[in-house]
Amino acid sequence: LFLLLLLGSVAIPFLASRFFEPVFQVFKRPWDSTTASLVYGFSHLIFVFLAFKFQSKLIIFVLAYLSANLIYSIMAFYLSYRSVKPVFKIESSVIKNILDLAAPLGISSIFITISNRISILMLAWMKSDYAVGIYSAAYKFVEISSFLAAMVTAPLIPIFAEKAKAHKESIRNISSIVFESIAIVLLPLGIICTVFSQEIITLIYGNKLLPSAEVFKILIWVCIIIFYSLLIASIVISIGVVRFAYWLGAAAAVLSTVLNYLLIPKFSYIGSAWTALICEILLVGVTIYYGIRHLGNFFRWKIWFMTIVLNLLLYISLNQKIIDFNIYAKSLIGLLFYFFCTWKFEIIRADVLGLFKLNRNKNTITFKN
Repeated sequence: LFLLLLLGSVAIPFLASRFFEPVFQVFKRPWDSTTASLVYGFSHLIFVFLAFKFQSKLIIFVLAYLSANLIYSIMAFYLSYRSVKPVFKIESSVIKNILDLAAPLGISSIFITISNRISILMLAWMKSDYAVGIYSAAYKFVEISSFLAAMVTAPLIPIFAEKAKAHKESIRNISSIVFESIAIVLLPLGIICTVFSQEIITLIYGNKLLPSAEVFKILIWVCIIIFYSLLIASIVISIGVVRFAYWLGAAAAVLSTVLNYLLIPKFSYIGSAWTALICEILLVGVTIYYGIRHLGNFFRWKIWFMTIVLNLLLYISLNQKIIDFNIYAKSLIGLLFYFFCTWKFEIIRADVLGLFKLNRNKNTITFKN
């Protein structure tokens, strides 16, 4: 695997070119992000198709991935160059400021990667390759959600940083709205995925990996929490509160190792799924604590209570056996009723669409309580 790993490491600098995404946001050209991402997506699909078509060797697929990221880097640099021309000059003060933020997060990310991957290694050691396959099939959804969440939240960092310089109250208001909006949309999605877990796994993988449905029921909530993890991470980065990340990532890795060691012998891949969920709750919980500590509380408990109650009612209605009704029709009716209630009880705030509109006279954002 040495050559493959070497080629994969070459792709790392091009993966880092994702920093162009915030550049597009700062210079009010968010559509450039879409253009660059589409170029990357189509390039990757074409290269993978050619790899399948002409020479299905693993090294060709690695080269396809590397090539697609190289093309993205070139396109993203070209688009950003139209907005700002880089000055290739070493500024020690700028580098120091970047390292002050990047070092804790970089070290933490290494431990978080270990925390995420240790389950696979321990499953292979303590159980079997079959258990690894069942767990990995469901965990693929976590990887996809991580990528999607990163794409969504990365552009928020410069927006939060701009607000932090003007008025921290703005960040608290934005955080409140975004946290509530994610819950309103993703919580019912998580319930639907839980109810139809077997159908989803069968549709994507076939009947042979059907046991992954039980793992998927747990990991779907990891997928949702990841959005909160990256969002609150963007918030604390914007206000420069990151030093706690030094120990948080290590704590997650230790907790993951211990829980997997205790749970895998008895529960196999289900134990690893619960471990992943507990570790993700730890990561997001601690980060939210530091966010609230430096910004103040951004949770409107009344809205959260109503949102959770509506989702519990949706879950109960889909799982109860009293009314013998088609599950698909029941899900559709349940979702329509859910979103009707969120609108009727004004759980969805009217200022959501104006989330990032800056009141230039006051250099802040005004929201309804």
